Amino acid sequence: MSTENFAESTFDSSSEAPRKMLDYSSHGRTEKKLHLWTGSRHSLFFVLMAFIEAVIVIALESVIYTKFVHNNANVELGRGIPVYLLIFIICQVYQIGIALDAVRMKNTIQVIAFILLNLCCLIYSAFQFQQISDALTNLAELASSNTIALDNLHSLIYKLLVANVVIIGVCELVYIYLGARLYQEFGWRIYKKIGADPEIRNMYRWYQILLTILKIDMFFFLGYSIQYLVLVLQTRDYEFPLTIVALPLTCLFLLLAVYAVKGNQAFDVFCAIELIPIYRCNMSRGR
Repeated sequence: MSTENFAESTFDSSSEAPRKMLDYSSHGRTEKKLHLWTGSRHSLFFVLMAFIEAVIVIALESVIYTKFVHNNANVELGRGIPVYLLIFIICQVYQIGIALDAVRMKNTIQVIAFILLNLCCLIYSAFQFQQISDALTNLAELASSNTIALDNLHSLIYKLLVANVVIIGVCELVYIYLGARLYQEFGWRIYKKIGADPEIRNMYRWYQILLTILKIDMFFFLGYSIQYLVLVLQTRDYEFPLTIVALPLTCLFLLLAVYAVKGNQAFDVFCAIELIPIYRCNMSRGR
């Protein structure tokens, strides 16, 4: 069955029946931006919390990164810790975009994904204690002098890590509360737009899930590519320039997949999604 016949048989048998699911997504793009923020205080608080959390966490992680590099820890221990800190900072910036897009599109699945992503950040921030503590212990064993400076560095970084975990944990609790409110609010608005037909609602739910996976996948791909470039590959490896070239192309494929899904272009979705694993398999096969 073709895509057109499936859409017609699903939504309405008449030729003039609107395709409610796609009409809803296109309607969201035409709404006034002012109404987007004034229509819901929970949406505004959700985005503001994401922005405030990102600013504070980026500041804390930047201080840890600076102290780590300033004491030549990256020279003695390698580039692993600085790269992980950099990816963590990128994640905070990406979360702001996810929050903004979730509110703009009124995507309940994306709100849930944002909360889960922030929970992953909370878990990783807890792991940072052991990770950085082991790194500084190894640094103390390698450096026979300046033990007092290393002790002061360890104490400072420990305090910053504690503050980091507390900030993310408090924000996570706020996100859970706001997410529950937004789930009810967005669910009601979706109900008014697409109706109570279970089949249509199920289709729209999977539509939201696919969009959310594509958007979240972009961050994980960027994080993986950065680690692969910095920690695994050498500049003399032939995969190094290929990975640099393929990085923006893969992000472009993901964006193409997102817009193809929104425009109901099945062939474009298939091409974009199939090209991504082909590239990843080739990249990992090199090692």
